[in-house]
Amino acid sequence: MVILNSISRRSAHVARTVTLRSLSVLTPSEAGRRAAAMMAERQAKDPSAIATILSHSGMDAKGDNIPMAPPLHVATTYTRPADGIYRDGDSVYARMDNPTRLQLEKAIFELECINLAGREDKAITSYAFSSGLAGVTSILLAHSSPLTVLLPDDLYHGVSSLLSNVFSKHRVNARHVNMRDVSEIVKAIQSVNSNDDVIVWMESPSNPKCHVLDIQSICQAVEPLRSSYTITTVVDGTMASPILTRPLELGADVSFHSGTKYLAGHSDALLGLVTLSPVTSRGHELVSAMNDAQILGGAVASPFDSWLTLRGMRTLHVRVERQCKTTQQLVEYLEKQKEQMKIIHLYYPGLISHQQHDVAKRQMQGGFGGVFSMEFDDEATAMAFAAALQTVHRATSLGGPETLIEHRASIEPPERRTSPPGLLRVSIGLEDINDLIRDFEMAAGIAQEIVK
Repeated sequence: MVILNSISRRSAHVARTVTLRSLSVLTPSEAGRRAAAMMAERQAKDPSAIATILSHSGMDAKGDNIPMAPPLHVATTYTRPADGIYRDGDSVYARMDNPTRLQLEKAIFELECINLAGREDKAITSYAFSSGLAGVTSILLAHSSPLTVLLPDDLYHGVSSLLSNVFSKHRVNARHVNMRDVSEIVKAIQSVNSNDDVIVWMESPSNPKCHVLDIQSICQAVEPLRSSYTITTVVDGTMASPILTRPLELGADVSFHSGTKYLAGHSDALLGLVTLSPVTSRGHELVSAMNDAQILGGAVASPFDSWLTLRGMRTLHVRVERQCKTTQQLVEYLEKQKEQMKIIHLYYPGLISHQQHDVAKRQMQGGFGGVFSMEFDDEATAMAFAAALQTVHRATSLGGPETLIEHRASIEPPERRTSPPGLLRVSIGLEDINDLIRDFEMAAGIAQEIVK
């Protein structure tokens, strides 16, 4: 009888255990949902690397059925709720809030501020415009006049032309300063009327001579002057892209890029991108004015160009890495062949001989860019060299998958020409390095045959 009772109790225990185990087993669907939620919570505390963020540009990370490519929204207008009240997130009109453009602005903000301490939970302060110069125009319009803009002595000629031809009529004064000497910037600011707004416009590397400015030192030198002057530090980082240099992390108030170049990266989109610092006082002060300049000024990036740029950003890190590597190899080869090829100067921050090489090593993370300039003794040799190239194409712009070469002096306005007559700017694409070397070698030989 005792034995039977023991067996009975043991059987009941086994039955209860089986029943409890059955109840605790999750269905596959529930297991998947719980695992996803748990992982999302844990990864939120461990931000992704820049390559991962770029690879997912434009994708909505939330949801169970997200598209693997950013959607393209082309509608210009949207229906209004019956009660007349727009909800948070509602679209109204394309100039104000096109979803594709907003997605691009979010992606750019995340990229520009990825390592910026204190940017967490800040409002997105990136703005996409219909061209690079539309972005420059909007930065200027966000300031009060009289306005003094300090420019480096080497920069993209479109900026100085815009200031001279358009904004000079509206109490905007442009002055060129040797910004490689920080003390010259301080002196220039101190000579400005204290009632003027002041923009310190940096370009690094510069176009076309590849000067590298010490952004952090300039921003630090300007800081004590803010008590007496309204100063905005702006960096045009088009030639570096945010992969190599992120000016907001170095203390700048505004970061500007011609998105046409490296960010879009395929020679098929036209737009400009401006990001205000979410952590500097001046960045905060400019938000309202920049919103007005973009929305009321109306020069917004089109949905299609925004979509193309989101597509391009997904390979930005891979493209820039390859372009930097190929450029370094080609320039080092050309430096060894300078005398034979009749090259009198090479301008590239990756060369040890470059005057700002040490600054570039500290400031440009992961490479020295995909653009360099080479200078011949005379214009005829430069033009013959460019004309002889076959793999490399003669065209303006930079940052695309094809290597481009351009004679800069002949495209710059005569009254603001800064490039020497024998200078050629080269933007390296994604071709094989050996094909580029062969093209350069043969073109140099032909140029010397023709120009004797």
